[in-house]
Amino acid sequence: MAGVEALQERIRQRAEEEAQAVKAEAQKQAADIIAKAKAKAERERAAILAKAKEDASERKRRTLAVAAMQARRLELKAKEELIDEAFSLALKKLRQLPAEKYQQLLMPILLSAVETGTEQVIVAPHDKERLDANFIAAANRELKARGKVGNLTLSPETRPIEGGFILSAGGVENNYSFELILKLSRDELEQEVAAVLFPAS
Repeated sequence: MAGVEALQERIRQRAEEEAQAVKAEAQKQAADIIAKAKAKAERERAAILAKAKEDASERKRRTLAVAAMQARRLELKAKEELIDEAFSLALKKLRQLPAEKYQQLLMPILLSAVETGTEQVIVAPHDKERLDANFIAAANRELKARGKVGNLTLSPETRPIEGGFILSAGGVENNYSFELILKLSRDELEQEVAAVLFPAS
């Protein structure tokens, strides 16, 4: 699955690039969240200290604990949203690649995914021009050059996928869409993107 690994690496690179682009905003949002939570905790603390001495200590402890939990929840939510944004932007960048680079990215994945050499290749509606009959013909030539069957055809059907392709044969479809590959790789990639966005975390 060298082709899939290449796509995973490309997605990883794109996600990291987008993570760098939103890093400053992420840090600012995290700082704002923490500052607001701390300010709220301090207001609560001042109110507690003004109350009767016997319950001030317990009330203070509870309020500060709640404020700290709220700040942590808000910070985690902001981080998750920014990581999601980085992945979404990475997918968008992949989808917007020029036709030649897009084909160069997908060709090795297609060649390694082919099993019989007679499958139908199903693409997204927006990829009909980039992954056209010429692309399929080039794939068939390469398959034959490798001593394999090269009778792939471009399906008249399309699928609502972000990018990549689906191979269909005998009623069975194998999904090589960007979103599925990203979903299967998300746990591993998310840690790397988070490390770029939030290096101190």
